[in-house]
Amino acid sequence: MQPEPPTVRRLNWGCGSHIAPGWINTDIKKNEGVDLVADIRDGLPIASGALDYAVSIHALPELALPEQVPALAELLRVLRPGGTLRLALPDLGKGIDAYLRGDRAYFKVEDSAASSMGGRFITQMLWYGYSRCLFTPDFAAELLAKAGFVDVAERPFGETGSEFAEIVKLDNRADESFYIEGSRPRDVADAAYNPPMPQPSGVKILEVVHSTPNELLRGHFRVEDSEEGLKLIGWALGTEHPVSQVEILAGGSTVASAPVAIERPDIAEKFPQVAEAKTAGFQMVIAPSGKGESLLRIEAALENGERAPVGEVHVVSEQPSRRGRRGLFGRIR
Repeated sequence: MQPEPPTVRRLNWGCGSHIAPGWINTDIKKNEGVDLVADIRDGLPIASGALDYAVSIHALPELALPEQVPALAELLRVLRPGGTLRLALPDLGKGIDAYLRGDRAYFKVEDSAASSMGGRFITQMLWYGYSRCLFTPDFAAELLAKAGFVDVAERPFGETGSEFAEIVKLDNRADESFYIEGSRPRDVADAAYNPPMPQPSGVKILEVVHSTPNELLRGHFRVEDSEEGLKLIGWALGTEHPVSQVEILAGGSTVASAPVAIERPDIAEKFPQVAEAKTAGFQMVIAPSGKGESLLRIEAALENGERAPVGEVHVVSEQPSRRGRRGLFGRIR
């Protein structure tokens, strides 16, 4: 299998704290390194057909049974025709086998949580109550088919039947998991996969790129969708000179800026030798003023006059134009 081109777009859905560089890392929780904070049950703020493939490692179990097919259909929507979804799911069959053979070591739960074999089995399968659905390979295949996926097949750890060699890079927990893939049909129009609920801001994300750390800057940002608009939250620290503000540029013009002045105790703990780390945070909310695609460049202005790249967010706005211009954004706060 040939290496992937640098333009491939891929999603790490339900990433938790397992951040994958070069992927759009999305989760319902605001963890460090998460690019996009969103609840899939409300629809992902990602454009239809924007992604080449998506991977999810043990995230589906946190959704209830009636939410499974709608969530999978939403993942189908954001894939391009022919795109692939790869799932790693806890294998109920493996758990049952371990219980029947009395294999205490198989269950990765604390003895204080459950000491009996049955208790350890149930606690792991429900993962202390976080999991709301159980899976076997045939049931997962059934759910994928109901959501509209084709070419559904179970795959070994580290192996794929897709054209995407890097799709297996996130595989882990082989002893307790199974891996299954499905593809979006190549001959079905995007309109068939509209999300069940529209996104409040009318902005959907095509790609998130991080440019830090670099020689001038350390930092990170994430993107959230809200009723007001697109919210960028992050932190920035200069390697040699303090950062005065962070700016968002579109089409060569600055559409928003914010001082780096929000308290970030977590960053202060991470960089105790840097005085500016205590107030290294920034936040901006921007909204579209027209319909179309925009490449938002995020840059930091240093106090010595230099500028450093923070990252890019490639978005598409579905809002009707209010000013007769396309793809422009303006700051709300």
